Amino acid sequence: MKTALFAVCAALLIFSTPAIAQNFVEPETLKQWLETKRPVILIDLQHAEAFRQRHIRGSIMTNAYSVETAEQGKLLDIALPRIKASESAVVIIHAPGKMGRIGGGNAYDYFMSKGIDERRLFILNGGIDNFPYENLTEKSGK
Repeated sequence: MKTALFAVCAALLIFSTPAIAQNFVEPETLKQWLETKRPVILIDLQHAEAFRQRHIRGSIMTNAYSVETAEQGKLLDIALPRIKASESAVVIIHAPGKMGRIGGGNAYDYFMSKGIDERRLFILNGGIDNFPYENLTEKSGK
């Protein structure tokens, strides 16, 4: 009986966890895409103040950060019309730290749940802190 219960619990855990296989894009590759004008939609998860301090030019500010709650998930909806109206790659730019990295994966899963093809979704490896190309970043004054 204990073995059967353990097997059921293990199966539930395995099949209820979010996808682990996610597409990552290296900062160098994203730089190339931007410099060659490849169509790409940049989704920034940073808090508003961090976004104002530094973000990749053209990013959509979502303020979704870790995307752990339904409320945070809904913050990503601002980008859905643009994403669904194109076939461009979608690059998720997460905030610094562990919660930021978790947010990148959660945003990836959220967009997949909204019907966005996984082949279009990428997470910037290392997030905004790992993007050294200052000529492609900017500050927002407000």
